Amino acid sequence: MKNLHFENSTRRAGSKAGRGVVLFMLTVGSVLLVRAIPALSGDASRESTGRDGSRQAKRIGDAHAADQVYPATANELVNAVIANELTDREQLLKWVCVIEKRAGKETLTEEQVETREGPLYRLLAIDGTALSAEQRQQDNARIDRLMKDPSPLLKLKQAENDDELKLQKLLSLMPHAFVYEYDGAEENLLRVKFKPNPDYSASSYEERVIHNLAGTMLIDPQRKRMTKVAGHLVSRVEFGYGLLGRIDSGTVELERVEVGPLLWKTAFINIHFSGRVAIFKTVSKDQYERRSDFRAVASDLSLAGGKDLLVSRSLPVHAAALR
Repeated sequence: MKNLHFENSTRRAGSKAGRGVVLFMLTVGSVLLVRAIPALSGDASRESTGRDGSRQAKRIGDAHAADQVYPATANELVNAVIANELTDREQLLKWVCVIEKRAGKETLTEEQVETREGPLYRLLAIDGTALSAEQRQQDNARIDRLMKDPSPLLKLKQAENDDELKLQKLLSLMPHAFVYEYDGAEENLLRVKFKPNPDYSASSYEERVIHNLAGTMLIDPQRKRMTKVAGHLVSRVEFGYGLLGRIDSGTVELERVEVGPLLWKTAFINIHFSGRVAIFKTVSKDQYERRSDFRAVASDLSLAGGKDLLVSRSLPVHAAALR
């Protein structure tokens, strides 16, 4: 019988000390790209429209996008996208969704709901096969333990809140850390290349990791939303002149989907980083997830309410298996 990883929730409460500072910085850096996407709403949207209307228009694209009007420079378009993300961060809505992810050699399908106490998940399938009666009983027991002692979820929630504060700061740096250039179009989306800005000086480890990425973005120019980003580390990132550690290589792939009016979520995450800490220990970050079936839930949803929701929304295997 395959390992269910029933104690994943506990392990998710924080990173192991052995990974050290470097792995934490990679996590923060990659999450920044995951989230740097949504569009303007309210006053921010109106202000962006006014600015774009007063600028010199530039036409770029293929047969599908040739009749669209864009800001004068790629940097201006990206600036608007980042402004939209900073605006969207204030909404802080909670969601329930299905997550398919790789865990070692297995593919786990889970349904996860965000609650006041933190994210709670229910295992649905392993490698596309529904749980047996015994496996379901064990997963239910894991959830029951969290209901009695939600401290692992509370720790995870605090870690996520701390990341949010870092992300908002780092987002504001993105327009300065990269140079952007139009690179054609794919249907109604603009393709924008990005590379490190040689005039930018990073002031922290997090900024250094971000600043060393290059790649392409796909952006909806009308909604000013990023739908896809693919980047790679262009050079090794060393910490303490390599004595504390280094990041040798890294790739990031992310996709965003619209889940409601002015609401977008990350539907695909594929992140790989590798390097060494203090010369001797190899470190790596590998994350592969597909997310679907997003539904908004109450912003004050309790842990008990989240459990009830997961049970009532139990999905058939074919709806949760890999697509």
